[in-house]
Amino acid sequence: MNTAFSLLSAGASSGEALGVIDKLNSYVATADKSIAQQQIADSDYWGTVGILTITGILVVFFILAILIFIFWLMGTFFKQVDKKKKAKADAAKAAAAEKVAQAPAPAPVEAVVDDAGDDEEIMAVISAAIAAYSEQDGKNYTIRDVKRRDGRARSAWSLAGIGDNTRPF
Repeated sequence: MNTAFSLLSAGASSGEALGVIDKLNSYVATADKSIAQQQIADSDYWGTVGILTITGILVVFFILAILIFIFWLMGTFFKQVDKKKKAKADAAKAAAAEKVAQAPAPAPVEAVVDDAGDDEEIMAVISAAIAAYSEQDGKNYTIRDVKRRDGRARSAWSLAGIGDNTRPF
């Protein structure tokens, strides 16, 4: 920043023509003319203001162009990375598909017949599972009751209350 000001006011210290910044700072209010009146009366004032304005606009757009280039460069870099990842994933899928194609077909499974009236078998399976769990845990568990659970988790009154309270306005 100081370098820019020194470039703009380079001639001030050597007695040559004033730089842009020194020219703008040279205005001092007097009893008969204000700073604004002095600036308007000076023929070079609008030229210096124009130079500063154009320089500022050019700097802003130059930096914006640099940022656009950087983001474009990052975008192309990440697209390349994504392409490499996708190629690796496709190769892994192809290898897995090849392994599946080479693997022998599984043996056919017998159809399971669901007998809803066979409650004794269900009780035996539940008892066996609890016994196996109790052996691992080291505790003894007792089955007191086995009930079929209704598909609904809530009562009809609860569902009616929820429906009443969540109905749209």
